[in-house]
Amino acid sequence: MSAEAKGASARAVVIGLDGTPFSFLEKEIEAGNLPNLASLASGAVFSRMQSEIPTISSVAWASFMTGTNPGEHGIYGFTDRKPGTYELYFPNYGHLKVEPLWERLGKTGKRCCVINVPSTYPARPLNGVLVSGFVAPNLEKATYPAEAFEYLTGIGYRIDVDASKGRESLDLLLEDLHQTLEKRREAMLHFWSSEPWDFFMNVFTGTDRLHHFLWRQYEAGDATYAPEFIRYYRRVDEIVGEFLAELPEDTALFMLSDHGFCSIEQEVYINNYLREMGYLALKGEKAVTIADMEPSKTKAYCMDPGRLYLNLAGREPAGVVDPADYERELEALADAVRGITEPESGRRVIRSIHRREELFEGPLLDLAPDLVAMPHDGFDLKGAIGRPEAMARTHLTGMHTFDDAFWLARGAGEQAAGVSSIRQVAGAILDSIN
Repeated sequence: MSAEAKGASARAVVIGLDGTPFSFLEKEIEAGNLPNLASLASGAVFSRMQSEIPTISSVAWASFMTGTNPGEHGIYGFTDRKPGTYELYFPNYGHLKVEPLWERLGKTGKRCCVINVPSTYPARPLNGVLVSGFVAPNLEKATYPAEAFEYLTGIGYRIDVDASKGRESLDLLLEDLHQTLEKRREAMLHFWSSEPWDFFMNVFTGTDRLHHFLWRQYEAGDATYAPEFIRYYRRVDEIVGEFLAELPEDTALFMLSDHGFCSIEQEVYINNYLREMGYLALKGEKAVTIADMEPSKTKAYCMDPGRLYLNLAGREPAGVVDPADYERELEALADAVRGITEPESGRRVIRSIHRREELFEGPLLDLAPDLVAMPHDGFDLKGAIGRPEAMARTHLTGMHTFDDAFWLARGAGEQAAGVSSIRQVAGAILDSIN
């Protein structure tokens, strides 16, 4: 079916490539390295798409699955503050405040098979099958129904790669990436053929892991690892082609990524700058999280990636910023962070800073950061506390970008052609399936 198809389809398939940039796909399709994706792109809507802010996978996939912004669905990061404290928690599927699209479809009688979508742990009942993606520490709790867990256990299914191997050896990481990918394929084939699905979705998250550890090597044309980078993508392309060869005629197809990627020049520890500027104080030298701040001497703090909070009296448990001074202090904080530069080059780190009400709306706006700093590409903002340096280069070579995600739709409804943001994807999918 062509990209101009107007009517709704009986079924829909969604394939996610976590962190895969539009610009990367364009380049490698042109180079002939991704023949199946090239064939798809030539007869489909294929375009660049914006991610979500903050540009973190948990936030972006939550916006994808609900069609809403964090002010409505409630997910602002991989970690967040427990209300009324400085303690951290890991938001999970249970904290999502808006119904995901497959649950909406399930209520209309559609049977859904959802595999490896991030931030769907712990699994909950669905009209069909749900296998959670990262972060999912327990396969049994990541799987619904019980029969699916038994099957996955039997094949040695793997939820995610062991990222710690990337710190030890890139070769070990690559081996793990391929092993995990083959188990993903095996599970996909099983549910694809055994389930009477109306909606089928799978996310490949190994692409994101590959990028974090080998993006610079790919861009630099490293003699050893650039070919390995492409070899992994060739295998993903082969698997996509394998499934699309079996795609029923009455099925709309969608592919997307949750954000783009670029090389890291510096990891930037914003809290160190806040300490230097007198905004933040720590209780001791072994600080790990914002719970280790000295609140009586702290006016502002940062959480990943560039989420800035005033230590506001009446909101934070030991806030020192008078609400009457909120606007003045917010402007001063924005100016201070905006002025951060890289010492070697003098380049500004921050591209833009946004107030919460510029980015978010909805009943959960009060949980949003006061400001979100967006960096220039190459500067990876971190919320770590207690680091000895303000900037560093580590084993990670790739970082997320906001404006280079991709979107592909074939045999879809009219809304698909107008998608420019990940928040619009759920609506386009629902528009395309009866």
